[in-house]
Amino acid sequence: MHKLVHKRIFWGCLLLCIMLAGLMIRLAWVQLLMKDSQVSGTRYTMAQMAEIQSEREAVLDSGRGRLYAKNGEALAGETIWTAALFPQEEQFHLHNDAGSHKEDKQLHRLAEILGVSYSQLQSRRTGLKEPLLWPSGQGADPLALTLPQAREVEKLKIEGVRALPFARRYNGSDTGRQWLGYLSEASGDALRQSPTGLRIPRTGTDGLEKTLEPLLQGVGHTEAVAQVDARGNRIPGSPVKFKAPGNPYYPLSLYTTIDLKLQEGIEELAAKAGVKEGAIVVLDSQSGDIAAMVSLPFYNPQQISPQGGEWNNHALQAAAPGSIFKIVTAAAALEAGVTTPDEPFFCTGQYGKYGLSCLHGKGHGALTMEQGFAVSCNTVFATLAERLSGVKLQAAALALGLGRDIGWQAENTLGLPLLRPLAGEQPGTIFTTLLPDDGGARVQTAIGQRDVRITPLQAANLVVTLLHGGEVRAPRILQRVAFANGQTLQKLPGHLAPAPEGRISAATARVLLGMMRSVVTEGTGRMLAHSAWPVAGKSGTAQTLVKGKARNNQWFIGYGPVDHPRYAVSVAVENVAPGSPQAATRLFGQVFELLSELESGRAGA
Repeated sequence: MHKLVHKRIFWGCLLLCIMLAGLMIRLAWVQLLMKDSQVSGTRYTMAQMAEIQSEREAVLDSGRGRLYAKNGEALAGETIWTAALFPQEEQFHLHNDAGSHKEDKQLHRLAEILGVSYSQLQSRRTGLKEPLLWPSGQGADPLALTLPQAREVEKLKIEGVRALPFARRYNGSDTGRQWLGYLSEASGDALRQSPTGLRIPRTGTDGLEKTLEPLLQGVGHTEAVAQVDARGNRIPGSPVKFKAPGNPYYPLSLYTTIDLKLQEGIEELAAKAGVKEGAIVVLDSQSGDIAAMVSLPFYNPQQISPQGGEWNNHALQAAAPGSIFKIVTAAAALEAGVTTPDEPFFCTGQYGKYGLSCLHGKGHGALTMEQGFAVSCNTVFATLAERLSGVKLQAAALALGLGRDIGWQAENTLGLPLLRPLAGEQPGTIFTTLLPDDGGARVQTAIGQRDVRITPLQAANLVVTLLHGGEVRAPRILQRVAFANGQTLQKLPGHLAPAPEGRISAATARVLLGMMRSVVTEGTGRMLAHSAWPVAGKSGTAQTLVKGKARNNQWFIGYGPVDHPRYAVSVAVENVAPGSPQAATRLFGQVFELLSELESGRAGA
């Protein structure tokens, strides 16, 4: 038995020794005799292939879906041209003098195009081990080249230098497009869940980037790849290759309702006006679509400061409205039948109770309800408020789209249980506690003070509601989603946003629109009487406290042109010092001047 065991051990060891010897002979054969033989399907020898360790790549497009303006201009995901530098090939021979002089001249020209010195270019290029997209010096994105510059870089034919397209998410400037949002690095959980496969995936953190995240996630990135050896040198003769998902349907293209020229023009107007805080909203009066939405202060989506709060969209944040709320009070009183536009009143400047007075305590004398609306007489509207109940006042506000969410939304759309692009919209308030028998609460509410809070988006939509005879539309910012090949995936039609409390009558809406015209012809908006387009509206000034200091919110909302309304506009200039010039009214007029110019330019094109 023992002899049998020893015999098996002997033969097992002998077999292992034979296999080990065979492996050693094979390795010696490969390394000594076959090192100079060419590997099938390549131009490299065995020895050269042994040095090839990895690939080095530069991501040109993250694969994230792109956001576009109404007319197709890029909002997020613009393609630019940039200069890409790759690790150089290991030199197997010396350049002759003529060749060196030619390359030196080419490099000097490349340095000029990139806006750097020759020495700076050579310093970055020498010893490069990873592909480099030439930096802009103003952020994380690479330098943008013009198309002629990109063509010239290609014509220079410098070894390891290419002009390549790059998908730039943002252009790095400060804007009032907080509705767009921004990106941040994904958390650990989001990283594991991300379908993109990116090494450093980024995820939407606010605005449309966040609410549309499931649609914006791509299926992989596009990259330029260089093959390098163990020393980081590019393999001689190996071309720069490109890898892409190859899916004709992704990334998706998402088209908003934004008029980019209008958006840019209003941003410029607001900056020139010196507005520090507030919002301007422009809605298409027919569809209720958001044509422009500007929030101040401006923000840069590439430089987000959590403490600064510039990324907050003031167009969706509720603020005290002041006298623009008198539209609601007038609607409630007209609907209840407790007044008419020609009812006479008399204003001494002091209401006599609740500490209420008109501006500076000056009386308006004898005037009708419509005239009281035009000059924003507090006495007239305090009197109307005491004829109403709190329930009726609040019901009128809700019927007009205030004190509740009104943004466009859809259930079970595009694979999402709920698609709501403008998530974060504040509903605002009318009464925090409804006390119908509290006359003081009703009076203060009727003039847009006390608990009343509305958003600039709601204010503009209030005007659209009146233009539609009391029918509340849901403001829309996303209109269509398309595949990468241009084929429409789904259109997103507008819809209504009715209130359970019902709606105001078309007759009341017509009366209110006429009263808004009188504000411009004979009231607080007289500075707008000679606009390029005839306009109508309502001004408002709300008293607030900011960190214990008295401040005012200035408003002007309205529509134009009066005879054929095309746009509804709300302007809110927030937290200014009491007594400041009425910047909101002036800016409202400038917005309509801009609209008139843009419409004229398009008609003449």
